[in-house]
Amino acid sequence: MSHKKSSILIVAIGLALLSLVLVAPLPGVSTPSGEEIVLDWRGRASLFVLGFAALLWATEALPVAFTGLAAVALLPLLGAMQWDQAVRAGLTSDAIPFLVGIMITSEAIGSSGLADRMSRAIAARVGNHPKTAVFILLVTGAALSMCIGNLSAAAVVTPLGLALLEANRAPKGRSNLGKAVMIACAWGPLIGAVATPAGSTSNVLAMGFLSELAGVNISFLQWMAVAFPAVLVMIVPAWAILVTMYPPEPDALGACMADERTDAGRTLSRDEWSVVAGTVAMWGMWLGAGILERATGMRVSPSLGAILGALVTLSLRSGGINWADVESSLSMGTIITVASGLSLGSAIHGSTAGKWLASILFSPIIGMPLFPRALLLAASICLLKTMFSSNTATAAILMPVLISLVAGQPGQDSIEVWQLVAPAAMATSLSTILATSSPTSLLAYRSGYFTTADMARAGLLFLIPASVSLAAACVLLIRA
Repeated sequence: MSHKKSSILIVAIGLALLSLVLVAPLPGVSTPSGEEIVLDWRGRASLFVLGFAALLWATEALPVAFTGLAAVALLPLLGAMQWDQAVRAGLTSDAIPFLVGIMITSEAIGSSGLADRMSRAIAARVGNHPKTAVFILLVTGAALSMCIGNLSAAAVVTPLGLALLEANRAPKGRSNLGKAVMIACAWGPLIGAVATPAGSTSNVLAMGFLSELAGVNISFLQWMAVAFPAVLVMIVPAWAILVTMYPPEPDALGACMADERTDAGRTLSRDEWSVVAGTVAMWGMWLGAGILERATGMRVSPSLGAILGALVTLSLRSGGINWADVESSLSMGTIITVASGLSLGSAIHGSTAGKWLASILFSPIIGMPLFPRALLLAASICLLKTMFSSNTATAAILMPVLISLVAGQPGQDSIEVWQLVAPAAMATSLSTILATSSPTSLLAYRSGYFTTADMARAGLLFLIPASVSLAAACVLLIRA
């Protein structure tokens, strides 16, 4: 049976089973506060649409964006949510302009030649040390991901890893160096994506849900103050796991990559300087948001920095502003997926489905002490993440469910809600177990140097230090 036919069969069986949610008797559940939750029709309809989207996202039977649009259309058709409410929930979030700004800047990094310059600079420093090569690729991918997003960062480091392996004739599927290098090209951007909201659309989505559904506004700096230290702690264990499980052959880097120092002395072009200026403006706004808020009395959201950086970059380019190029840099599929995820999340949270499902999935964890609770939340999200091929889809499905359980509980303030949700929110970016659970890891996987089993073995081991790092950071660094 072909992959397409098997996907259609799986979806058909899944939808038939999901339809039972609309008609079958389902038991009521109790929340940790003792509230009894019984699903009404809106809750059942919302739960059906959530299952519909999750099934199609997990199987990739249809394009991810198409599934998102279809799910939003089903909300009013099934009586789960008014159409105008669904549209407002998806399109009025701060996440949309944030993504637009990041996409424009990310495309400019590639088209200006700055990405190629960075790749050459990195290659020139690798030398003939295989383990050093793995470490540099891991750190570089993480650092770039913090600034320009995990997929853009992977697009920079993956070709470098490939060039390194091809120059040294590393055999695909049999070279330990090939496995360690290419998994590092996936892991670096995925780990670095946790550090800042700019690292992954799932981070922006989680922040949007916290603001819209729980009234908890998390600034760029507040996210980074917790996630950045956690990422720093993850890097060395990730490198140690890769070079221990797949120890590079001692003479694996016998050949030198040619022409890597050719452009070392060339000054930055105007287009490259425009990206530098835009990035400085973007980060300046993010880091100085608190000062600006006190000066103006207005809330400065992360999207303002992203848009300002994009405007500076476009204004200073040598060829002027070419709007056709701007439009080509915007991924409508990503924007539609994020907007539809926000609509779906709002429907789940606004009905009985949110607390009902959250009580089933997370109630045993919520009542635990701080560190075990954060540890299990981070680990469970990383494992659940293997079901989906999109970090955004993971956040769209799981974050509203978790927030429904904790928001509005008696005696809980915004800091306590943030401390509880943070480890799960940050873990949605860590697609380090299954190669097919993120486009970022797929870029490296398609090279053929490692199998899904190779990455899964290392990823399951990495789950331990990753979960511990996130849990420790959330418990120690989030304070009233």
